[in-house]
Amino acid sequence: MRLADMSPAQPASQRWIAEQNGVAVGFGGYEPIEESREPRKLQLHLFVVHEWRGRGVGSNLYNQIVETLSGADVILRAWAREDRAESLRFLEARGFAAEMRTFHSSLDTTVFDLTRLEKYRRRLLRYGYRFLTFAELESDPAKNRAMYDLYVEVLQDIPSPEPRRLPSFEDYEEKILKSPELFRAHFLALHHDRYVGLCMLLPHGRTKHELYADTLGIRRAYRGRGIAQALSHMGIEYARSHGYSLISADSFVENHKISALLDSLGFANRTTWTLFSKSLTRRKSIMASDHIVP
Repeated sequence: MRLADMSPAQPASQRWIAEQNGVAVGFGGYEPIEESREPRKLQLHLFVVHEWRGRGVGSNLYNQIVETLSGADVILRAWAREDRAESLRFLEARGFAAEMRTFHSSLDTTVFDLTRLEKYRRRLLRYGYRFLTFAELESDPAKNRAMYDLYVEVLQDIPSPEPRRLPSFEDYEEKILKSPELFRAHFLALHHDRYVGLCMLLPHGRTKHELYADTLGIRRAYRGRGIAQALSHMGIEYARSHGYSLISADSFVENHKISALLDSLGFANRTTWTLFSKSLTRRKSIMASDHIVP
C-alpha cells in the first residue's frame, strides 16, 4: 500500500490518499477548524473504503498524520457515528475521549403538508410581523447590520463544543457581498421593523437536491410565539418550489427545543454522532468537529 501526499502548499493542512495497485482505498488528513478560537485545534478526516477496512489502511493513514504532527502542540478532533462500532473502537483505542453528541436528521419536502404551518404565519401577520426573504430586504439600507446583530445573538444561544468565534460585522458584510449564494435561502422575521428571527438554509455540497438547515434562531424576548414554525414554513416552501426534495439538519442533544421542533416537523432518518478529541501533547482537550469512518 502507498500513501500519496495530496496536500496543498500551506502546512496548516495536510491530506493523503491510500492506494493499492493504483486504486484509491482511503484518505486522511487534517485542517484548521474555522469556528475555533484556537489555531492548535485541528479537524481530523479519515475514511477507508468498506471492503478495505480492518486491513490497516486507517491505521497507516492515522500514523502518518500523527508522525507529521510530531512535536506540535495540537488537539485532533473528530465525529463518529454511534452505529459504526469500528469507528468508535478505532478512536477509543488511540486515546480519543468522547465529548458531545448530536443528532442528524432529514425532512422529505415532497410529502410535507405545508398547511400545518400556515396558521403560524397568518396569526403573526395580524400582530405586525412580517416574513421576508433576503432578496425582499434589498431596499433596506440597514439590513446588513440588523441581520448581523440578530445572527450574533441567536448564535450565542446555540450549544457549541467551545466558546464560539463570532464573526466581525466587516467579515459578515463581506460574505454577503462575495457569497450571495449563501443568502438565497435566508428568511427573516421582522416585528415593527425589528429583526427578530432568522432561518438560513444552505446548498448541500454532496447533492443538488438537498438543502442544509444551517441556522434557525429567534431573539430571546420573542420565543414561544410560533415564529420558528412560521420561518420553517418559508424554508420548506422555498425548498419545494426550487426542486429540493430534502432538508437536512444537525442538532446538539443538549438543544432540546430545536430537537423537539425538528421532531414535530417530521424530520426522520435520525443518526447520532459522538464528538471525540485527543491532545497529542497529553494536555486537557476540548472538543471536535468532523465525521470519521475508518
